[in-house]
Amino acid sequence: MRKRLLLVMIGGLLLATSACGNYDIRDESAPSQISEENPFEQAGKEVSLGAISHGETNPTRDEDQNVLPYEYNGGEFTLDYQLTSEGKLNNIGFLLFLDGKPQAYKVKDTQEEYEYLHCFQTSEKYDEKFSFVFTPNTGKKGDTLNITVISITNPAFQPNMKETSSYGWYHKPLDRMLKLHFNEDAPHNNRVYGETETVFRDVTVTEKKVTSSFLENELAEAGWQGVTMDTLDNGVYSTILYDGKLEYDNINLTKKDTLTVRYTICGTPGVRYGVSFFLDHKPISFDGVTSYNATLRKGNLWVIEATIDASKLDNFNTFYVVAVAAGSETPTNKTNSILLYKED
Repeated sequence: MRKRLLLVMIGGLLLATSACGNYDIRDESAPSQISEENPFEQAGKEVSLGAISHGETNPTRDEDQNVLPYEYNGGEFTLDYQLTSEGKLNNIGFLLFLDGKPQAYKVKDTQEEYEYLHCFQTSEKYDEKFSFVFTPNTGKKGDTLNITVISITNPAFQPNMKETSSYGWYHKPLDRMLKLHFNEDAPHNNRVYGETETVFRDVTVTEKKVTSSFLENELAEAGWQGVTMDTLDNGVYSTILYDGKLEYDNINLTKKDTLTVRYTICGTPGVRYGVSFFLDHKPISFDGVTSYNATLRKGNLWVIEATIDASKLDNFNTFYVVAVAAGSETPTNKTNSILLYKED
């Protein structure tokens, strides 16, 4: 089954919807996707940027054509996959998650090492069959866990604070969720799969009651207007603040020692997420942890605060948070990419 996402840029306003199938992009501007160009250039012209679709190839299906869980029998696991794109999309990357946790992988028939994001250089019409190859980082015999594949549009793009200061319609996610049944335990060894970042000074996780003030202020300001105590259970809602403020594009850390990120999630009781922080498309680890379990409870707000040590950052870094469902088919939540930068 292929997944489809539609993004349309009209007058600088980004609208995104998700459904099964392909990934269509239209925009008023259509720059080549390199970091020096402006994703909002040539305003006033609606141009078709292109489309992508991705999904599993030749899966085993039941009599209703539903994809059955894949089977893990030890060692490395191979998931055969396909990416199709057309138009002005120069590169597309993939993140992989197992049970909501970031999963490093390599791509079959290449010499690449285990990484958390592999990038495909695309053309006007591009069709690529490949395989995700990975050693599961979690799973016990008898478990059936989610495999979540998330594409990221033009992950190579990063604003330079000269011609560009925002990610615009770049770095948008599209997810596909499958199941993996374990006939054997995942390996328990000391091998490190994939490189992570270590820029946090501290991480704290708390849980508190949702208040009317939170719904009417922080949640509404984050774009979730109209949610009430009575309707909270009907969906999943998240917010992110940087030093207590909403930020959409970039943050100047030139004269700052730290930056505190506060991410919250609430809503449908019983839904379980893995929440992970990413820097330049690599998970940020703290005390060996790269993903934090968030189980939503009725009327409660799950909160994680992380303090970034600015001295450990380069002059330009891409930051975002991804919440991936574990054990359910609830949609993935990726925050907008934010540029953390320092002036020379």
